[in-house]
Amino acid sequence: MKNDIFHSITTGRIRLFSALLMVAVMALAACSLKVGGVLMVEKEKNSSELNGSVEQKKQAFFARMKPLVEAENERILEQREDLLAMRSSRNLGWFERRTLQTLAEEYEVEIGDEPGQKEVQALLMRVDAVPVEMALVQAANESSWGESRFAVEGNNYFGQWCYSKGCGIVPEQRSAGATHEVRRFDNARDSVRAYMNNINTTRAYVPFRKLREEQRKRKQELDAVHLALGLKSYSERGMAYVKTIQAMIRSNRKLIASS
Repeated sequence: MKNDIFHSITTGRIRLFSALLMVAVMALAACSLKVGGVLMVEKEKNSSELNGSVEQKKQAFFARMKPLVEAENERILEQREDLLAMRSSRNLGWFERRTLQTLAEEYEVEIGDEPGQKEVQALLMRVDAVPVEMALVQAANESSWGESRFAVEGNNYFGQWCYSKGCGIVPEQRSAGATHEVRRFDNARDSVRAYMNNINTTRAYVPFRKLREEQRKRKQELDAVHLALGLKSYSERGMAYVKTIQAMIRSNRKLIASS
């Protein structure tokens, strides 16, 4: 009898303990779920805020640089219109020849005292716009979205070099024996103009200009992704650099359009 009573009491205590343990476990699980849910929401919120801040930073950069690129393209296209008008003229007057000589100086084309259609055609190859998307993502890439030392201290957004002492900023990691400096500009507009002049005149970018001329002949809109194929010489990385610029153009198109 005593054994039966003892067994009943013991069994009851075990069941009570088990029930209390189950309640505790369930409460702990509910608490953990709640905390975990809060943490997950907080983590997603932080991630969203981070992405938002990156987008805002990029859009601010494009908004600052895009008007400068567009203004320089507008200036160049006005020069191009003058050349196209000359191309349809058999005899160039004094004013037209003078205009040709001025443009030849800016775009580094050799020209004689009596320039004609040959010189007009040579200049048309160079006097043309650079796609806005291409210029903007190159500026972003070369200047770390406007935060590089050279952009902040020297308004240099495209990594342009110069070779006379004191012409710019000496790179901290310049190779022994190298003499180049990173060119310093008075403002961002001058950096954009120098970049476009570099693209339109330097021998290294003949492939770019040929691709652009082909699109003009076909009466196509200038395609930034396709024309970026002509930038292989812009970086020691070669085609890897081209692919980087093409990827940046594709991924930032909407931001550039809305800036």
